[in-house]
Amino acid sequence: MNSRNKLSALLALGLIGGALGLQPVHAADAAKVRSGAQRAMAATGFTLGKAGPLIVAFEDPNCSFCDHLTQEAAPLIAAGKLRMRIVPVAFLKPDSEARAAAILQSPDPAAAWEQNMRGFDHRKEEGAYPGTQPSFTSDRGLRANLALLQDLGNVATPTLLVCEKGASQPALMQGVPKGRLATLVSGAGSVTPSGDCRP
Repeated sequence: MNSRNKLSALLALGLIGGALGLQPVHAADAAKVRSGAQRAMAATGFTLGKAGPLIVAFEDPNCSFCDHLTQEAAPLIAAGKLRMRIVPVAFLKPDSEARAAAILQSPDPAAAWEQNMRGFDHRKEEGAYPGTQPSFTSDRGLRANLALLQDLGNVATPTLLVCEKGASQPALMQGVPKGRLATLVSGAGSVTPSGDCRP
């Protein structure tokens, strides 16, 4: 079972925890999540949106679940109710790295990401942005991003770091149940460069 199918099965069984899919963070894991959030905020990536709480999303440009998340986030981002820091990873398909690299190397990675998702082909499970040969910098960044995702515990996309309302530290999520993103970010805090949450 690949990561995406495993994630779907876990979501269907309710094993990812909570009505919104939040994984419980045990005390032993809290330091790992905080460190992961710090690293994610400094990682190769870009931010969609200018206002609202900031969440972090690890996404592959060929991930259909990531496309659903991007589409659900778009009206919240446009309304200034959400910012989403995208930390691109590349592992789902052979051309994921070339597509992610092209997005990172574009003059406006956020616009390139949105173009990739707007034209997403769900039948083929691939994004729309044309790939390119990764530069040394984008290749190194994508490899570091994937290593960070592995360190957080499971290579699946989208994986998110989210500050629940009133929380002092981000929670780790894998996927958001359809139609629940607005509820999740309503009153949520922002992930900070220090790996904490702020209102």
